[in-house]
Amino acid sequence: MRDVVKMNLRIDVGEDTDKEERNPIDDAEMIYIPEGEFIMGTSDAQIKSLLRQFPDWKCSWFDNEKPQRRVYLDGYWIYKYEVTVAQYRKFCDETGRKMPEKPKWGWQDDHPIVKVNYNDAVAYCNWAKVQLPTEAQWEKAARGTDGRIWPWGNQWDANKCNNYETGPKKTTPVDSHPQGTSPYGVMDMVGNVWEWCADWYDKNYYQNSPTRNPQGPSRSTLGRVLHGGSWYYDPVDIRVACRYWDYPDYRYGYYGVGVRCTSPRFPP
Repeated sequence: MRDVVKMNLRIDVGEDTDKEERNPIDDAEMIYIPEGEFIMGTSDAQIKSLLRQFPDWKCSWFDNEKPQRRVYLDGYWIYKYEVTVAQYRKFCDETGRKMPEKPKWGWQDDHPIVKVNYNDAVAYCNWAKVQLPTEAQWEKAARGTDGRIWPWGNQWDANKCNNYETGPKKTTPVDSHPQGTSPYGVMDMVGNVWEWCADWYDKNYYQNSPTRNPQGPSRSTLGRVLHGGSWYYDPVDIRVACRYWDYPDYRYGYYGVGVRCTSPRFPP
């Protein structure tokens, strides 16, 4: 397989990445991700590099992230931060929906909402007139165009996100790790909480997926895609290309699954 990462694409974020707006419904800050190609997935060269950094990891852990390839996406808007407890409470107050069971550290307004299943996430998006990101949209916003392993680069740095190694063993405010921001200025794309994507999960999808605006498989016997890792996880899961899944009605305990929204246009 050709190692796409060796193409050394320049991150061309352009003037459009200076565009920030707020969703008038939930007051969420939104960042524009310009149209164009980016590198999606994990290459053989990156796997070899990671195994040198972490000798106890296994090659098989990366099978569902291959092959790495170039994918074109139309421009879109994405929330700068994960949906917070305060924003989700407003949604519940206005729609009559119940808040999830609070985590052991309690609800804190500037922390990301947790214990949100896929159906909850879709309901929130419908209320805020936005939508969940596709897996490709999520990954581009997290890594830019050059195929980097983490939002900040190709070397693990436990101080740049909320993770099990260095974190407080719970969620943190959504603006706590500016040093780990993505090339587009999106925060907490790894660590803190897992984030739902719109796609159904298929471990082999990358082998035959479209290279232009992929939407994921039309169905699955499994569940929906999760990305980003959480405060409870270690570097292997806190990579932008790491793909997990869960059933749409499962809340994934207190370890942390939350929401980040997108929109093809502004205002939504």
